[in-house]
Amino acid sequence: MRRILSLVLAILLISSYVCSGAFGEMMSSVVGVGAGDVFRYSYICYFNSSDPHAVLPAALISINQTNYFMINVTGVSGSAINFNTMLLSLNGSSYLGVCSMNVGSGSPLVSGYGGPSSFYFMARNVGMMGKMFPSIALSPTVNDTLMMSYVGASRLTNHFVTTDENNLINVLNSEDMYFDHATGMLVQWRHEVIQTSGSIQTNTTQIMKMTSSSVWDIPEFPISIIVVSFIIVASVSILAILKSANSKRTIPRIIM
Repeated sequence: MRRILSLVLAILLISSYVCSGAFGEMMSSVVGVGAGDVFRYSYICYFNSSDPHAVLPAALISINQTNYFMINVTGVSGSAINFNTMLLSLNGSSYLGVCSMNVGSGSPLVSGYGGPSSFYFMARNVGMMGKMFPSIALSPTVNDTLMMSYVGASRLTNHFVTTDENNLINVLNSEDMYFDHATGMLVQWRHEVIQTSGSIQTNTTQIMKMTSSSVWDIPEFPISIIVVSFIIVASVSILAILKSANSKRTIPRIIM
C-alpha cells in the first residue's frame, strides 16, 4: 500500500510541476515563437511620380527582383529572439544577416543584412492599446486588433501605424505593421514615402507580406490543452491504481 501511495504522490507532484510551469510560462513569457520557426515573405516596391521624366531608382529596381525574404528563428533566451535573415533574388544571389531582438524592450541587433523592417516581432497576446514592448514605459501601443487572412488562415492580428512628417524637406513617412496576435510575428509591413518638390510629388511604397509559415502549416495545440490532457491522464491512472489495489485486498468469502 505504501508503494501505491508513493506512486500516487509522485504523479500528483509531477502534475503540479507541469501545471505550474506551463501556466507560469503562459502568464509571464512575452515570446510567441521558438527555435526552428521559419517565415517567408514577398517583397515588392511601387513608384509613382508626377514628373514625367522621373526615373525609377536602382535600389527600387532591385527590390522588385526579390524571390523571397526569409526569417529563421534560431533560439530564444528570456525575451530575446535570435534569428537569421536571408533575401534571395531572382538571379540567385542572396543577402544574409544574423540578428536578435528583445521583445520586452523592442531593441534590435543586426549583423549583415537585416531586411526591410527594423521590427519583426512584438510581445505575444497583446490587445488593442496594449504595449508592443512591455518592458519600456514609452513603448508604442497597438492601434487596433482585427481578423486578417494570412497563409491560408484567418488570424487575429495587431495593427500599428506611425507617421512622421519633415516639413524642412517636405517628406512624409508612414509605416503600417501587422503582427500575429498569438505569436507576435510580423505578417505584413508597408512603408510609404511621399516627397513634394514644388508641384512635383513622388510616392514610393515598399510592401512585405508573409507567404508561408512553418508555425501555421501544422495544427497548433495551445499549452493549456496539453496541460489539461496531462491532468486527465494522471487522474485516470490514479483511479486505476486505487481500483487495482482495492481488488487485490478483497478476500472472497467461502459459503459452506
